[in-house]
Amino acid sequence: EREDGAHVSDNCSAARPCPHNDWDDVRTRKGLKVLRCRVCQGRWKLPSGAVYRCMAFLHDNCFEGERCLYLHVRRTKSTIYERYELFGDRVLEGVADDIQAEARSRLMARATCCSSDSDDDGPPELLDEEVL
Repeated sequence: EREDGAHVSDNCSAARPCPHNDWDDVRTRKGLKVLRCRVCQGRWKLPSGAVYRCMAFLHDNCFEGERCLYLHVRRTKSTIYERYELFGDRVLEGVADDIQAEARSRLMARATCCSSDSDDDGPPELLDEEVL
């Protein structure tokens, strides 16, 4: 039960849904915090007051990683475009059509600009000193 007397949804869990400890803070609503794992995209709903963030991680000096007892929640969320590049179409489920199209076009543009049109299989040959 929340401080205002309302009940917190039963759709939350104190146990982590995955062994990773690299989270995006997706939203806070009705006394629940929703976190998304940056490694596997798993979602975790927990009471807002139960989010014990690692202060060392916030200052870039926690060396415990996944073993840390506190949550490593990033200051900024990864964007839909970054997540699409890493995880593909599954992150676009339920996303507006125009955002889906934008994510796909950004990925295609990046693939096109970064691909090489040359047929050679390595760096150019070095010239002999005599030729110089």
